[in-house]
Amino acid sequence: MKEVRPLGSEQAQQEGEYWFPYHYVGQFQNDNFKHFYLDTWAINYVSTIEFLLRKVELDAPQTIIDIGCGDGRFSRELALASRDRKVLGVDYSQRAIGLATAMNADVENVSFLSLDISGDHELQLFESAILMEVFEHIPLNSTADFLAGVRRIIKPGGILHLTVPHENKPLDDMHYQHFTIEKIRNCLQKNFEVIEVVPFEKMGISRRVVLKLLSNKFFILNNSRLLRFIYRYYKNRLFIPCTEENCQRIYVKAKAL
Repeated sequence: MKEVRPLGSEQAQQEGEYWFPYHYVGQFQNDNFKHFYLDTWAINYVSTIEFLLRKVELDAPQTIIDIGCGDGRFSRELALASRDRKVLGVDYSQRAIGLATAMNADVENVSFLSLDISGDHELQLFESAILMEVFEHIPLNSTADFLAGVRRIIKPGGILHLTVPHENKPLDDMHYQHFTIEKIRNCLQKNFEVIEVVPFEKMGISRRVVLKLLSNKFFILNNSRLLRFIYRYYKNRLFIPCTEENCQRIYVKAKAL
């Protein structure tokens, strides 16, 4: 095998730029120039990452499976939170797994696999499993088999962390169903003992104002001080606590039976 030469200083600097595929940001098709991608779900997503990381760390699992991992962002954060643990991200989408693998080549304790969790496989048992905004994507006639598959991959007494959208939120085009606390309890009761339920993401005008401040048709906010202030406000006042009557999503911690 041909020996790989060490990178020069200029090459090393360029290498450092490849943590994100930035050349794909700029768009020009049909003379519609665009120099950014905007994720309007970002504040919801990253605040949920922080929340779930705190919940997971309470049990300090050494093996975690992130089911429906998509592009692998939360799998990455789980792995970075503890270099001693092993994290596996699985998803039915080969394209998502390819992206997750490419984006996490620098993290040694996370791996990815394209897999139908309800089918046959030879995976080890895990101490903890994550379903972050996944269960609502499962067809109604497949939910029982899916949850049975999730249970089979967790050690007896292991922990499932799950988040789903509440029925207070209009059904998304990509979702088969939304949930109430009673409804998600009923779904889980055959395979899991529910330990904790937290309704979160308060609905109302304050949340709508925050989202408009972050981005609208006139500007995208990029002042770092204002962004820090808004993010703290969002986490402390609009994320939790709230009641089921005014929540957008539900968190569940459950123990495998």
